[in-house]
This record gives sequence, C-alpha cells and structure tokens, in this order.
Amino acid sequence: MVVKVPLKGLNIRQSRGKWYVSYRSTGETLIKGFEGTREQLDRQIASHDFRIKHLHAETRDRSPSYDEGTLGAIIKWFKEECPRWDKLSEASKEDYEKSFTYLEAAKHETAGPVYNFPVSIITQPSVYGMRNKAAKDKWGRFADKLVSHLSTIFKEAVKVGKMVQNPAGGVEKLHTADPNANHEWTDEEVQTAIWLASDAILTPLILARYQGFRGQTCAALTWRNYLPDAKTGKAFSVVLRKNNEASWFPCAPETREHLDDVEAVRADAAVKATRICLNSDGLPWKNEKSMQGAVSDYLSELKADGLIREGCTLHGLRVTYAAAIRRQGFDTGIVADALGDRSRRMGEHYTRHVEKELGRLKVFKGKNDK
Repeated sequence: MVVKVPLKGLNIRQSRGKWYVSYRSTGETLIKGFEGTREQLDRQIASHDFRIKHLHAETRDRSPSYDEGTLGAIIKWFKEECPRWDKLSEASKEDYEKSFTYLEAAKHETAGPVYNFPVSIITQPSVYGMRNKAAKDKWGRFADKLVSHLSTIFKEAVKVGKMVQNPAGGVEKLHTADPNANHEWTDEEVQTAIWLASDAILTPLILARYQGFRGQTCAALTWRNYLPDAKTGKAFSVVLRKNNEASWFPCAPETREHLDDVEAVRADAAVKATRICLNSDGLPWKNEKSMQGAVSDYLSELKADGLIREGCTLHGLRVTYAAAIRRQGFDTGIVADALGDRSRRMGEHYTRHVEKELGRLKVFKGKNDK
C-alpha cells in the first residue's frame, strides 16, 4: 500500500514515459526523468528523502509576489497557468529559467527592479534597451534568447488579454548566424568522423547523416521507435517534437547495419536500455543538449587536427542528408517530407546551396552545347 503525503503546489506530469515533479509557482524541479509507474512515483514522493527536500524548498523564499500587471506577474502566470510552458522540453525550460534569473536580478538605473515594471509601459525601444544591456552583461546570443523568450511570453499574454500588444515582436537580433555554419559535409569528412567516433558519439552521427534526424530526435529515440516494416525491412515510427506529428521513416541500410551491431553488442553485454543513444557510461543522455555538447566537443577535436572543416556540425549532417536527396533529382517538397518538415520551404532552406550548383551546372552545359 502506498502512503501518500499531501504536498501542495506540485505539478506532476509525464513526458515520453518519464515523470517530472516541480513546483507550480516557480517551475523548480524536484524529480526529473523518473522512470516507472505512477504508483512507483507516488512511493518516491512519499519517501523520507523527498519530504526532506520538499521541506527545505518550502522554507526558502521561493515565490516572491509581484503586483498584477508587472513583468514578474506575467512571467509567473506563464509558468503556472499558460499551457505553452508545459509543452516546452526540459532543455528549453532551462534556457527560459536562465533568462528569468537574469531579469529577476536586473535593475533599471532609475526605475528599479525590472520585474516590477508594469508591462503596459514596456515598449519596443525598452525591449531593445533590455537586449543591449543583456548583451553587455552576458553576450549577444544570450540577449537574443532573452528577447525571444519575452516575445513568446508576451504573445501568449496578448491572447488572454493580459497585454495589448507584444513589444518584443520584431526586435532585431544582435547575433548574426555564420552562413558557413552547419554546412554540408564531404563524404571524406563523414567517413573520418564515423571511423574515429566512440560508441556514444557514433550513433547520433549515423542517425543524423543517414536518417536526417535532428539532435533532439536522436536523443529521444527508443528501441520501441525502431520497428520491423513490411515495405522497407525496418523503419522508425516517432512523434517529432518539432511539429508534434506521428511520422514514419524508412531505415537506411547504413543505419540498420549500425543498429544491428549496437543491439548485438548490448545483448552480449546484457545491457538493458530503452534509449538508442547512450552516453559513455551506458546511460541515457540527460537531455539533447548534453548529447549535442559531447558531439560538438568531439567534432572540435577533429577540426583542431585538420580532419574536418569549421562548420561541420551535427546539424550539418542533416543538411548533408537533405543535399544528397536533392542531388538524386527529387524536388524540395520531397526533401521536406524526408526530413519530417511540414513546410516545403524547409526543403529549400536545407538545399539552397545545391540549387545554386544546379543552376551553374545548367549554364556550363548550355555553353558547351553551343
């Protein structure tokens, strides 16, 4: 029999088979990524260790109050009541919390704490001011994320009448993306990275190059997503977080060969794992950021040794996958379908460099024909 301890103010939710428990008021996580049944979770919540953790957290001044209509109150509403917050991944919530922590500590030279600002007086110029100060205090990309987070919150607040307009909408970014970042890899670069990669790094590289999967998809894939298929032998059935659509992807021969080897090795070692991608300890990655960070560190070593170029990234392997499809003669709509994107424009986005090549090739052949 499970003894339930009545603890108030907890948000209990399940995502991709794992349980998360946090405070409704602050979003502070008390249990993260718990695997098991609801009954097992209740036992954990009723445990001595959890009650002590809860008691310590309760004694802290975790939830300062803000006057209605202030920035602090709007952010508090977003975390406690707005459905958009619950739809965010744990990694995204961590990014938002960094912005919230910065804003909560920020003070205007004459107007005092930023959290006390009435949102009715926040204008686009004042958002630019926040952005510029954040860039000086932190860095450009942090400032851009801060504005993006505010824009999302304000947009949701406008929907329910808490704000009249979104003053963060349309604010220009400080950080300019490197046009050479995430570029297509050469075949030699792909094979070099695959040949030298450890087991923990190799699987996401294979999934990105031969399936076109995003890093977030690679990190979340389980063996239940990898199924026998009458048409193709093996396929992936997965709900893509980017568009929340159930999608089917035929398994490429290169991917199948690799995953068959992975299954065999783990069976011999009696490793029981639900996730396909595991870290060097044989455990699931904490989140996609930790996996992507490890892959990025590995690729940085290859760049330092001159084995691959700058701009060769995990996402660049998705670009490489898309470019290969376009070079086979398939249009950008088919490319988008293969990537699992709703919009044809994304097929164009990933293969715009191929379009330029094809155009130049037509010019070259036209001249020779004459």
